[in-house]
Amino acid sequence: MVDNKPMTSTRYMDEAPMNKSHYKFLVLLALGYTFEQIDVFSFSFVAPALTKYWGVSMEWIGLVNSCTFIGMLLGCWLGGWFADRIGRKKTFLGSILLFSICALVNGWAPNQEIFLAARTLTGIGMMGMVVVAMVYIAELLPAASRGKWQAISLATALLSIPAIGQLASWVIPHNPEGWRWILYLGGLGFIVLAFGKDWLKESPRWLISKGRYKEAEEVIQFYRPDVKVDLSAEASGQIKLEKAKETTKTWEVLKLLFSNEYRKKTWVLINLVCCNTVGYFMFFAWMPTLLNEYGFSLEDSLWMVALVSFGSPIGNYLAAFFTDKGGRKVPIVIYGILIGVLTVIFGTVKIPMLIVGIGFVIRILMDGVFVLMWSYLAEAYPTHFRSSGTGIIFSTGRILNVGAMAMVPLIYKQFGYSILFAIIGAMYLLVAFVTGMWGERTAGRSLEEIAETDTDNAVSA
Repeated sequence: MVDNKPMTSTRYMDEAPMNKSHYKFLVLLALGYTFEQIDVFSFSFVAPALTKYWGVSMEWIGLVNSCTFIGMLLGCWLGGWFADRIGRKKTFLGSILLFSICALVNGWAPNQEIFLAARTLTGIGMMGMVVVAMVYIAELLPAASRGKWQAISLATALLSIPAIGQLASWVIPHNPEGWRWILYLGGLGFIVLAFGKDWLKESPRWLISKGRYKEAEEVIQFYRPDVKVDLSAEASGQIKLEKAKETTKTWEVLKLLFSNEYRKKTWVLINLVCCNTVGYFMFFAWMPTLLNEYGFSLEDSLWMVALVSFGSPIGNYLAAFFTDKGGRKVPIVIYGILIGVLTVIFGTVKIPMLIVGIGFVIRILMDGVFVLMWSYLAEAYPTHFRSSGTGIIFSTGRILNVGAMAMVPLIYKQFGYSILFAIIGAMYLLVAFVTGMWGERTAGRSLEEIAETDTDNAVSA
């Protein structure tokens, strides 16, 4: 059967076979994720050393975490905004440059004020990079496998967490200045900058949304050396694709997110991001403390949490096999149901190894949902506000998490251990229900086809 469809920019990228150019791109994004994870988790290992050698209080440590979180919120918004204005490549590399420089400043910091300011800027760079990386992968990789590669990139980065933990446990206790060297590791992001100029190319979808067809043609040819790329018909308007638009202000993006075309999708994604982010951090950020309060010794609590944490990279690697199945929607629903049921059970058991076993499976599944969520979110909106929309939606979970973390001890004292975990389980059941009822299938589809469907549905309504 002869395929008579014209070869558009969309088809060139969506149907591309994976080649060395794609793999170089993935290596750099995985490294970007890796150094971001090192920056995120290094402070948790450094904090005890700061209280010992700098004499800072626990309140100051909390202030540092709060400022980093504020920086991450700003990073979500600014990273998405800049990626839609100046491009994916420049924003990705600029974000890495920011958090790499700030990581070095954190390690060098001679006083608390400079440390606090640099840590806040580090948060901006980290989350700016994450938002644009989600979109970058969705726009450059083949439609049939973009979710899988998103999962593999993130899972590879998560391997750095136990590595940095082991290194910190060896370096910090033996040297009063050892904590500085742990923070310096975040500056390794300069490796990505060194190779990024040549290995990374701008997203052709973004270039086309700006009317830069010639540049888009060159990028597509770079990734598709197997065919002769010709966008002349598309550039002349003979082939009608997504209309290039300019959305420059945050309120304009918000207006689009809640317009007739995207309102339903936006609420589904907000539900997914908020319930998943809050549920995840309520569970794992408080797990050592809750187990200790439940009657286990501090040593046993930490031991159990350490074993459960090994499920994190496993969860991401396993998700790579399922993320492109069922249109992204079906795996999210199945994962949500399993997490909901297992979390309720988790809150009722008292046998240590059973707690570890169930917690390990929950960690695998929750990290899997995060990978599915990243791909699902990055595919949701049209090119001209894809990054801005992704950043705004992604930030909702972080905002809600501020209040949720403060609510955990109140819920525990008022209702008890089992009810707290039942509430977390209910969040994931809500994710499964809402996504199953109103979510759409996006995996394997062209990003332009997804956007066109939204427009058609709005017109029909």
